[in-house]
Parts: sequence; structure tokens; C-alpha cells
Amino acid sequence: MRLPKHRVIAVCLWGAAMCAAPAAAFAQAPAFVANWYWNRTQSTVAPGEDLPSSVVLAITAAETGRVQWTLTGTDAKGAKHAETYSGTGDGKPAPVIGAPPGTMASFTVSPTTMTASYTNTDGSSEHTSCTLSPDHRQMICAGADNDGKGHTSNYRDVYDRQ
Repeated sequence: MRLPKHRVIAVCLWGAAMCAAPAAAFAQAPAFVANWYWNRTQSTVAPGEDLPSSVVLAITAAETGRVQWTLTGTDAKGAKHAETYSGTGDGKPAPVIGAPPGTMASFTVSPTTMTASYTNTDGSSEHTSCTLSPDHRQMICAGADNDGKGHTSNYRDVYDRQ
């Protein structure tokens, strides 16, 4: 099974903002750190991509010095798939475990966004930028897939914080 690229990665993750919300629980932790559930009704996929039945993105670190996450998905037939990433949030590439061999990702974290770039050995790539809703209950990621042959597809992933 192949999840809608790595962006459900993104991943993600796509950055880390320090929470400016008044809630004390968020004051010390990067705002992107949470378990995120893919919102199928508010998301769009690139043409030709199969819709997964579920996707959970567990972001455990999202700051300039460290980005770490695990993406777990289930396809429409019930097959499960997982990908993990552990690297920095300063744009240095690191491998994505569980993705096609040679897949590399780099993340850039700022106070308000998390951006991700993925490259694959077949020449394809993906770029995603994620922001949080004002109440930090949703993460909205806008991205573009490039197949390495001159075709680009746009998508939008919306995740709900759990």
C-alpha cells in the first residue's frame, strides 16, 4: 500500500510553532507535536491517488534541532503501512524509513509553519507547507507532487488533533 505520498507525512509536518495560545499545556511544547488524524472530508488528493481508509500522524518532535514522526495508514483493503522520520528541522535531508528505498526528506521549522521536501530515486519529489488553525485543533498542509517527468499535482491534507 502506498499512502498519499509522504505528505500525510508531513509531512507533516511539515514545522513547529511555539504555542501562543493561553493554554498552559501548550506553552512549553512545540505546537505541531500531537497525534493527528487525517480528515478525509476536508482533504483532497492528487489525481489517481487511492484514498486511504485512515491515516494517523504521530509527531513527537517538531523544532529546529529535531523533527520526528511516525505515519501509520490503512488502505481501503485493510492493509497497514508505516513510515518514520527522524532528523533535524533546519533543512538537512534524512531518510524516510518505510518509504520506497532512497526516499529522503528535509524539514524546515519556523514559529508558524513546517515545510517538507521529499526526493525519490526515480526523480519524483514533493513539497508541503503546513500551518495550524488559530485554535491549534487542525493542521492544514498544502502540497505539490512532481512525478519527475514534468507533471505536477496539488493536494491539501487536513489533520485533526486528538
